Amino acid sequence: NLQHMYWPELRCLKTCCRIFERIVEKKLPVLADHFDYHDLHIGMFALGWFQTLFLYIPCMPAPTINHMWDIFLVERSMKIFFRVGTAILFLSQPILLNHDTEGMMQYLTTFPDATIFNPDILINCALQIKITNKMLENLESSIVVEHEIASGMR
Repeated sequence: NLQHMYWPELRCLKTCCRIFERIVEKKLPVLADHFDYHDLHIGMFALGWFQTLFLYIPCMPAPTINHMWDIFLVERSMKIFFRVGTAILFLSQPILLNHDTEGMMQYLTTFPDATIFNPDILINCALQIKITNKMLENLESSIVVEHEIASGMR
C-alpha cells in the first residue's frame, strides 16, 4: 500500500532504503564496498528515488516510467522499483567506481549520460535481476527486528 510510504516518521520509506541497501550489498558487492569505503550511504540518493517511485529522476523518460509503473500495477509488488534501482546502479557501476563521494553524488543526482534510462536498456536490465517477493519479505522482517532491538523494543 503506497500510503504507508508517507506515514509519520517515514518508517516504510526508510525501510525501503534499508532493503535496497541490502540488495545492493548482495547483487553489487564491489559497488557496495566502494560506497562503504567512501562513506556514501545509499539513503543519500535512494530516499528520493523511493519517495517518488523514480519520478524524482528528471531525465527518466516517460516511456520508461510508464513501463515500470505498468509492471508495478500488474504485479502489485514493489519489487520492480528495487530492480530498477539496482539496474541503475549496475549500469552506472563503471562510472561510480571511478569517483569519490562527491563525484558519485554528482553523478547520481544529475545522470549526465541519460542513455541508461532508455526503456529498452533499463527495464530489460531490471527484469534480469532476480528479486522475489519472498526475498523482500525476509529482508523487511530482519530490518524490522534489527530496528526493534536497536530501539530497545525487544
